[in-house]
Amino acid sequence: MECFAVKPLSRTAAAFTLTVAVTGAAAVTATSAHAVDNRCYITASAANVRAKATTRAVAVGVAYKGWSCAALDYSYPGDTQWAKIRVNRTGVVGWVRGDLLHTPGEGVHTCIPENCPR
Repeated sequence: MECFAVKPLSRTAAAFTLTVAVTGAAAVTATSAHAVDNRCYITASAANVRAKATTRAVAVGVAYKGWSCAALDYSYPGDTQWAKIRVNRTGVVGWVRGDLLHTPGEGVHTCIPENCPR
């Protein structure tokens, strides 16, 4: 059973810091943060990993379907979504078109390949 789906990229993260002044010389600081889930995997049969977020940029590597990655940043030049990724298998860092990969934060019911039901 394959479990691949592609939706527009999104990043969900929330963090805030609250500092409350207390009379005297003391202050209380409370911090709350939700970690960003930056896992991703390649859904295309092969995806060029590029030096910049454009198809005109030199390819610095290739990632293949099912390979896992970490999404490091996002860019939206024109109508194309791009993700800066680190390919876990090779360590290559570069940009991949958003329609060639999947991230769990997309709000779709899917699974990362190593966790898919067999």
